[in-house]
Amino acid sequence: MGKPGVFINCTTFDDDAKSASQDNGMPAVRRVRISSQDFYKLRGKVETIRPLVESVFDELVSALTRPLTPEEADPPQAKGDEDGPSRLTYAADNYSGAIEAFNQDYLDRRWGDGLPLVPPTPESVKWMLSGTTRKPDEVIGKISPKDGVATVEKIAINAVMAGARPEYLPVIITAMEILADPRFDDLHVLASAGSFNMLIIVSGAMARELGMNGGIGFLGHGFRANNSIGRAVRLATLNIGRTWPAVNDMALIGRTPAHTFFTFCENVDASPWLPYHVRQGFKAEDSCVTVASVHGTSPLQHFYGGMIGTWTAPEILERMVDDIRRRGRFGYREWGFKGMGAIPGSGGGAHRHYIVIFPELASELKKMGFDQEKLAREIYERTRVPYDELTEMEKKNIMTALEIGVIPAGRRAVFVEAMRPGGMVPVLVEPDDLHFFVAGGAPGCAFSFDYYRVPPYTETAILTKKITGATLTRAGR
Repeated sequence: MGKPGVFINCTTFDDDAKSASQDNGMPAVRRVRISSQDFYKLRGKVETIRPLVESVFDELVSALTRPLTPEEADPPQAKGDEDGPSRLTYAADNYSGAIEAFNQDYLDRRWGDGLPLVPPTPESVKWMLSGTTRKPDEVIGKISPKDGVATVEKIAINAVMAGARPEYLPVIITAMEILADPRFDDLHVLASAGSFNMLIIVSGAMARELGMNGGIGFLGHGFRANNSIGRAVRLATLNIGRTWPAVNDMALIGRTPAHTFFTFCENVDASPWLPYHVRQGFKAEDSCVTVASVHGTSPLQHFYGGMIGTWTAPEILERMVDDIRRRGRFGYREWGFKGMGAIPGSGGGAHRHYIVIFPELASELKKMGFDQEKLAREIYERTRVPYDELTEMEKKNIMTALEIGVIPAGRRAVFVEAMRPGGMVPVLVEPDDLHFFVAGGAPGCAFSFDYYRVPPYTETAILTKKITGATLTRAGR
C-alpha cells in the first residue's frame, strides 16, 4: 500500500510534487506549498530562513498532526508505470512517413530523447541480443527514480533505438549493472537539480575491438561505438527509470551532453601506466566499464594545457596542484555548514577528482618516477594548506566537519593532527579521491571532472565492473 505522509512542495508546480510523492509510494501525501522564489532562501543564513519557516510552521504542524481522512489512511494501491503495448504498428504512404510517425509517437510517449530513433522491431531486437549469451529475461536490477526493472531485453531495445551494434551490448549491460547496483548513487545523478552527469569509461581489449575512440576527439562526434553506447545508456535510464525533464529529472539547465553522457575509452595502447581497471583489482586481460558521477553545468572546467611550447610535465603538474588546492580551499567554507538546505561535505574541498591525462604527459610523469598511486600521493601532499594560513572561519568549519562526520572515521586522526600550529591540513579527504585515466592523443590536454566526496545518499559515486557474456568479440566473454 502507499504510505501517508507530508511533502513540502518547493516548486510552483503542484503536479511535480504529486509525481514525486507517487514515485516514493505516498499518493495521499499532504503538501505545504513554498514558492520556487522562496525555496532558494532556504539556502541562505538563519536570519533569512527563519521568517520563511515561521510563515509555514502552523501549516506543517497541522499537516503532521490532524487526523487522517479515510482516503489518506487507506490510499489506493500505487501502480507502477506500464511498459506500454508489446507491439505498435505505424502505417503511412511510404517508409519515411512511417518512420516519422514512429519517432513522433515515441517522443510523445516520452520514450525518446529528441533525436531520431531506430525502430526496435522484433527482428532488430533479436539481432541486438545476438551480442550476448545472457538471457533476455535476466533481471539486471532497478533504475531510479521510479525503480523500473531493467532486463537484458529492455536494455537491448534501447540499444537498438540508440543505433548501437550487437557487439556493443555487453558494454551497455555492464554500465546499466553499475547504475542498478545498490551501492551506486544513481538517483542523485539522474534526478537532482544540480545538472550532474556521468562518465562511462571502457578499459581493456574490448574497447579496441569495438573501435571505440580514446584518442584525439574522444569526447566528440563521429565515433559510433562511443556515441551509441552512451546514448543507449541514456535511453535506458529514460525508459526504464522513467525520468523526464521538469517531471522528476529536475536538472535546471539539463544534463550536458544530454544524449550520450561522457562516453569514451582509455588509450591503453599509448599509456605507460597500468589501465584503470587493473588499478582497481581486475586482471589485465579483463575488459571493464567504469561509471562515475560528475558535476554538471561546466563539468570540463579545469584545463591544464598541452605540452606545447613552454609547457612541461612539472609545470602542468604544478597547475594541477594549484587548481585542486584552490578549489579545495574555496570548499572549506562549506565543510562545516549546518544551515538548512546545505549538504554537509558538499563543498569544493570534499570532492573526488577524475583526471584525464594525455599519453605524452603520462609518459613524462613516468620518467619523473610517478605511477598513478605515487602521483595521487604527490598531489595530496602538495595541495595541503598550512594551518597557520587558515582563516578563523576555515578553522571553525573544518572543526565542525570533524564534529558532524563529514570527515570519515578512518581519516579523522589525520585532520585532527593537522589542526594545530605547524600542521598541514588536507583539501582532499584521502589520496584515493584522485582517479587517473589516460586518454587523448598527440597533441593532447589534461583536464578533470569532480564530484561530491560525501553525498547525502550513498558513498559510492564511482564503480567499475567486468564485462561478461560477449559473443561477437574475443574480449568480454
